[in-house]
Amino acid sequence: MIKPLLLWVGLLGLSPTLSAQTEPAARQAIGAATPYAAEFAAAYQQYPTVPRGVLEAVAYTQTHMRHISPNEPTSCTGMPLPSGVMGLFADGKGYFRENLRLVAKLSGIAEERIVEEPGSNIRAYAAAYAQLLEQLQLPADDVARHQPVLIALSELPLAPDEVNGFARGSHLYSVLSFLASPENQQRYRFPDYQLDLPAIFGANYRVLSAGSTEVSARGVQGGGQQFDPSGSTYSVVASTDYGPAITDLTTCNYSSRSGTAVTHYAIHTVQGTYAGCISWFKNCSAQVSAHYVVRSSDGQVTQMVTEANKAWHIGSENPYTIGTEHEGYVDDASWYTTAMYSSSAALARDIVGSGYGISGLRTFYGAATTGTFSTGGCVKIKGHQHYPNQTHTDPGVNWNWEKFYTLVNNAPTVSTLTAASGTVYDAGGAAGNYGDDVRQCQLIAPTGATSVSLTFSAFDLESGYDHLLVFNGSNNQAPLIGKYSGTTNPGTLTASSGKMFLEFRSDCATTRPGFAAAWSSTGGSTGCPTDSYESNGTLATAPAIGVNVNNVAYICPAGDVDWYKFTSSSTNNNLNITLTNVPVDYDMELYNAAGTLLYSSTQPGTTAESIVYNGAPAATYYVKVYGYNNNTSTSAYTLRVATQSVAWRAAGSALVAASSTAELERPAVKMTNPVAVGEQTWLTVTGYEGPAELGLRDTQGRPVGESTHAEFRAGQPLGYTLPTGLRPGIYLVRVQLDTHVQTLKLLVQ
Repeated sequence: MIKPLLLWVGLLGLSPTLSAQTEPAARQAIGAATPYAAEFAAAYQQYPTVPRGVLEAVAYTQTHMRHISPNEPTSCTGMPLPSGVMGLFADGKGYFRENLRLVAKLSGIAEERIVEEPGSNIRAYAAAYAQLLEQLQLPADDVARHQPVLIALSELPLAPDEVNGFARGSHLYSVLSFLASPENQQRYRFPDYQLDLPAIFGANYRVLSAGSTEVSARGVQGGGQQFDPSGSTYSVVASTDYGPAITDLTTCNYSSRSGTAVTHYAIHTVQGTYAGCISWFKNCSAQVSAHYVVRSSDGQVTQMVTEANKAWHIGSENPYTIGTEHEGYVDDASWYTTAMYSSSAALARDIVGSGYGISGLRTFYGAATTGTFSTGGCVKIKGHQHYPNQTHTDPGVNWNWEKFYTLVNNAPTVSTLTAASGTVYDAGGAAGNYGDDVRQCQLIAPTGATSVSLTFSAFDLESGYDHLLVFNGSNNQAPLIGKYSGTTNPGTLTASSGKMFLEFRSDCATTRPGFAAAWSSTGGSTGCPTDSYESNGTLATAPAIGVNVNNVAYICPAGDVDWYKFTSSSTNNNLNITLTNVPVDYDMELYNAAGTLLYSSTQPGTTAESIVYNGAPAATYYVKVYGYNNNTSTSAYTLRVATQSVAWRAAGSALVAASSTAELERPAVKMTNPVAVGEQTWLTVTGYEGPAELGLRDTQGRPVGESTHAEFRAGQPLGYTLPTGLRPGIYLVRVQLDTHVQTLKLLVQ
């Protein structure tokens, strides 16, 4: 528990008499690189009872040691702005204590000078601090006992409620944590005061140091405990929305959403401190709030309003948004720490996974700017400045949106291509347009390569909205080679590291043909096993294979395609072509001698592929085996062409003989197209009656929703209801019949 704070009625009437002790010669000046180092050094010399480091700790907590001028942008929360390096308040808007007046009275320095001059601001605070130490008869070297002075000189209200108690505790925790840091002790040249923070804050230490907190009518919770400024037994309470958050829900400054669905998430900057913001949201006259507040130093999160309710943070856009305030100032990038980004992104991922339908891929990743501009409804996670009808410009030009996007979407699926050369395409493949809301990551990492070159033969992305990012290394944290959009061909790009990472992103609307590019490498080798059928990369070069025997080969390097040919007799004219021992996702197709596609099999993952063609005319046929999305492997696959005199029929996973002449027909499936979101598409089939399995895939071949079992009847269309929550775009409908699999392209509008 925090030691009892000494508060007194006559504080404002204290005499400005100051200590006149001299500076000990052994103490060293703060390093010249420290902001306002000379001013801090002069203040310590004039007021030696002020412990070294305290002024920097308060200044860092309040302003990150930056002189806040009257021209600073105002807060979108309406919270008043402080003044100077020490963050003193002249106007508390009837809520915060106006500590500028107190500091001026205790120091004898005019308020105007304190506001305008950084040196006067620091010196005045030091004078006030020394005066209070003397009045309270506190030992200068026992910083842990200086908590009453720190609170007396802060702007935070002295109200006895738990939230303001937590705000005051947060202020003390930030100041004392700064002083307890060995890194700060070395940088700012102050001694180790041996501060035992768990002992100083007692049971509340777990709440104050927790990763996140939540404010509610029940009090403040965090770290599995409830904050208790009075020292009573704490209780264990779970957060209602964001599990790690400390709960400190405000009792005012929010309202019902009145049935409006949450669809967006807003990023704000406080223009002030974490503790001040938490306290301000408890001020019922403020008429403002946000759902969460994030601390700069360690990323602690405090929840102020439940997500089910409407916080008052973004004016006309409140009903459909969740909002989070970030401690700091838009003009000072130092507040946007790694801890803050990581914590804020974890909170955003929690919101993405909470069933609101907010996709992490809809996070803004454009350039940080000053001013305001509306991105439109397509971008779901964005700054205050990106919403319509706004005047505030937070989080501003210093917020790293690309970094935040990467942290929110921190687990992408990456396809690794290890061949010495090959071809890459966008998510739509060689012939189709890419889809909406795509994030496609490909790592070109040829074995032993010292450099990789990528030459584009086609490039057509929606300009300004869909982008290809290319990095010189193994991931998207490597140096950026370039970010490309529109129709200007990037030409040839080179990664000197021997690895090239491609990240393709599309937004929620307007698709284009995409890109195609061939890569080559130097310094490495293919690393592919010997394949006796090579080269067989085209129909014209297909080698002959026998029937009813196993043929073992490899898809390697990436981009490799294997063609084979065989001949069907007039007696054994029922064909069953299987692809087994599939090491990665491979697909298979059957063609006639004219190059016309007859059948295809595109099972996902390492599922075996199978094509059945009953009653095949005696002729030469061609089988194509290829890696889905350029998949490759140094492990072998097995291709077998089986023929027999009676027809094959699928029964579960096995194939058995059948004799019905109807089964010798080649079924053909047709489908109504396009279809609106939430409606049905209708399928008809000729030459077939019986069971079917219907499944939906995205343009990258990934299943969307569960498969559906159905039954085709002669002359009757079959309705296929699309999975719920489907977004507009291009999809593939996979129809599994007893005889073969057919894949149809579907446009969902």
